Order: sequence, then structure tokens, then C-alpha cells
Amino acid sequence: MHKKTDKHKVKKFRTVKFIKVTLIYFVLFLALLGMVDYYAMMMYNFIAIFVLSLGAALIAGYVHVKRGKHDHVDDIAEEFL
Repeated sequence: MHKKTDKHKVKKFRTVKFIKVTLIYFVLFLALLGMVDYYAMMMYNFIAIFVLSLGAALIAGYVHVKRGKHDHVDDIAEEFL
């Protein structure tokens, strides 16, 4: 008999970590897009920048937590939140 090895372990999705990391990504994206808007002579609507930053942060936060690796964003999230 062969012993089954679980090569594809399903990692637990941690909601608190997701919220913290997503908030850090949101602040980064909002600051970056805010500067782009400022230097583009305020041509873009702030609500569009806010929504775009939120969408990008949600995607980046989800991918970050699913990968399960610890990096600088985790350190910043733990330090500030």
C-alpha cells in the first residue's frame, strides 16, 4: 500500500490578516494614484481613484494572503494595525 502524501495542502484563509494587508495596499495605491492625479493637473475624478485603489488593494490582498508567505507588507501591517 502506498501512503498518500498531500502535495497540495489547502492553506487556511486568514481574514484578519487579509483586512490588515488590504488596508496597507489600499493606502499605498491611493497615495500613488493620488500623486499621479495631482501631477496630471487633477484630471481624474477622486471617486474613480478611490474605487480603482480599493479594487487593486482587494486583489493584491487576496493574492498576498493566498500565497501565505511573510514579507515586508506583513511587517508593516502588524506594526501599524
